[in-house]
Amino acid sequence: MKRNLKSLFSGFLLVSITLSTLSCKKMFDLQPEDALPAELAYQNVYDADAAIMGIYGKFTTLADRYVVLNELRGDLEDVTLNADKYLREINEHNVSPDNPWANPKQWYEVIINCNDAMQNFDVMLANKRLTQDEYKVRYSEVAALRTWIYLQLGIQYGEVYYVTDPLVSISDINDLNKFPKLDLSTLITTLTDFAEKLPSKEPIPAGNSLRITLDSYNTEKVFINKYMLLGDLHLWKGEYALAARYYKALMEYGSVLDPTGTQREFYGSFNVGGNPHDLGNADWYRIFSQGYSERAQNHENFWMIPLDIKFSPGNPFVNLFAPDGDKYKIKPSSLAIKNWNDQLRRNADDPALNGQPGDIHRGLGANLTGSSYELTPSGPVVNKLLTSYNSRSPFTTGNGKWILYRTALLHLRMAETANRDGIDKLAYALVNLGIREAYTPKYRPLPADVTNIMISRDSVNTDPSYLFFARNGEIPRYRDKYSFNFGIRGRVGLVPVTVDSAAYFNMSNRGRENKPLLNASSRTGLTVAMEDIIVNEAALELAFEGNRWQDLVRIALRRERDQPGKGREFLRNSVAKKFQTANQAVPAGVEKLGADVKNWFLPFKWQ
Repeated sequence: MKRNLKSLFSGFLLVSITLSTLSCKKMFDLQPEDALPAELAYQNVYDADAAIMGIYGKFTTLADRYVVLNELRGDLEDVTLNADKYLREINEHNVSPDNPWANPKQWYEVIINCNDAMQNFDVMLANKRLTQDEYKVRYSEVAALRTWIYLQLGIQYGEVYYVTDPLVSISDINDLNKFPKLDLSTLITTLTDFAEKLPSKEPIPAGNSLRITLDSYNTEKVFINKYMLLGDLHLWKGEYALAARYYKALMEYGSVLDPTGTQREFYGSFNVGGNPHDLGNADWYRIFSQGYSERAQNHENFWMIPLDIKFSPGNPFVNLFAPDGDKYKIKPSSLAIKNWNDQLRRNADDPALNGQPGDIHRGLGANLTGSSYELTPSGPVVNKLLTSYNSRSPFTTGNGKWILYRTALLHLRMAETANRDGIDKLAYALVNLGIREAYTPKYRPLPADVTNIMISRDSVNTDPSYLFFARNGEIPRYRDKYSFNFGIRGRVGLVPVTVDSAAYFNMSNRGRENKPLLNASSRTGLTVAMEDIIVNEAALELAFEGNRWQDLVRIALRRERDQPGKGREFLRNSVAKKFQTANQAVPAGVEKLGADVKNWFLPFKWQ
C-alpha cells in the first residue's frame, strides 16, 4: 500500500484532523480548519494508523531541540559568532527562564497527542473498531514513544509533570495539585513499570498496515524500537542484567526480522569486509551519507526518521549547522576535533602504518560526505547531520534523516551495562576489536577442540544475556553468530584502548590468561576506568547525534550515588574541558555543575 507522505507526515496538520481534535483545540489553542470530532476521526484501523503517523510528524519537530539540548550542553559542540544569546546560554549552562530552547511546551504537545490517541484506541477496542491484535500494536507504539519523550524530559529538567490525562489544557499542567511532579529517579521507575506492561514489545510485523511506503520512504524504521527503550530504562535504573537482556535480544534482531536465518545477526556484528553492508573502515561514512532506504545504512540504523523538504520541518539541522551566512550557529568543539586527532590507527596488513595519528574515518576523513565534521571557510562544520545539504541551492533545506538509534549506540550501551555488572572483559571486547579477538587465547597455541574458545564465557560471566558465540574456523568450516564482531574501534581501524593493568591486576604470572584482581577495591577502580574508556569512545563514535548529555548525566548520577561528589566532579570536568581546550575561561554555569546536582537541569517554565 502506497500513500502520500506529505498528507500523512506533515507536522501536526494530520494530528489536528484525525486525532480527537476538539480536545486538541482546547489543549493547544489551535484553530484547525478541518477538525473532526473523535467519533468521526477514529472509525477504523486506517484512521488509527493516520493518527500515529500524525503524531510522528509532530514528533519530528523536536529533532532540533533534541540535538541542541543533548549536544550543546555537553562537551562536543560549541557556538559560533552567529549564535544568539539563547544558544549561548545553553552552551554555558546559564539558561534564563524565557529561553525558547528550554521551553518544555513543545514536548508536552506531543505527549498530550499521544494521550489522546491512546484513549481513543481504548474506545475503538471496546467498540470493536480495532481487533485485539490491531490494538496492542498501535497502543504500544504510541505509549512507547510517549515513554521515550518523558525520559528525555526527565534528563533535561530533573523534575517533570507526569500527565496521562488526554482532556487537559496546557495551562492546567501548572496546577501542582492535579498532576504529580516526579523527580528523575521516580520518573524512570514509573516509566519502566509502565513500559514493561506494554501489550506488545515486538517490532511492528511485516504485513501490518503501518508498514507501508510513503513517498518512497519505508516506514519500518520510523517507529521506536521498544527493546532499546526498555534496555535504556533498565540501564538508567541500574538494573544491568535486565538491560542486557533487552540489548542482547536486539543484537540478535536478525532472527526476528528473518526467521529463516538467511540474514546474519547484523545488529550484533561489525563486519569489516566481504559484505556490502559491512560499514567497516572507509565505509563508515555511509551510515549518514546514504539515502534513507539504501541497504548499508539500513543495517546500521534501526530508528530513524526521514527529513524531507516536501514536509515540515524539512531538515531543521541546516539552520543550525550549515556554513552559510547566519545559518552557521553551532560547530564542533575544539575538544571533539582533538579527540579524533589523538587516536592511533591500526593496520593489520602493513604493521609499519600502525600508530599513525588520526581517526580518519569518523573524524575529518577522506569521505567528507559522511564524516563527522569537515573544514570550511566558515570554520569546522558538523557534517554528519548535513550530508545532503547543498549550499548552492540556498532556497532548499536539504533532505536527510534523524538517526535516533543505531548499532554502535547499542553496542556501547551493552558495553556500559556489562562493565557495571562486573563483566569488564566483554565491555573491552565490544569497544575494541570484538568478541572473537578478546576471547581467543593469547599465550598458548589454539587447542584442537575450539568448543570453549571465542565465546564470552568465563568464571565471572554466567548470565546468558552476556553470552556471545564468536567462533570462526575452517576445518571443518563454521561461523558462529558473532564471528564477524570486530568491535567499535576495530571497525574503523584503530588500536585498542586499554586500562593500566598493573593498577588493578596481579601481573606476577605473565603467562596467566585471566589475571586476578589485586584486591577487593580494585574492582571499583577497574569499573570506573573501563567506564571512562566507554564514554570516551562514545564521544568519537556518536558525536553530534543527540546522545552526549544524556550519557554524561547517566554516568554522573551513578558515580554520585556511589561516592558523593564524584559525579559532580565528573560532569563539571567533562563540560569544562571543551572550554579549556579552546583556551576559553570556564563559564560560571559550568563551574556550578560541580556544586549541586540540581544545577544539572534546565528551569521548567511554560512560555
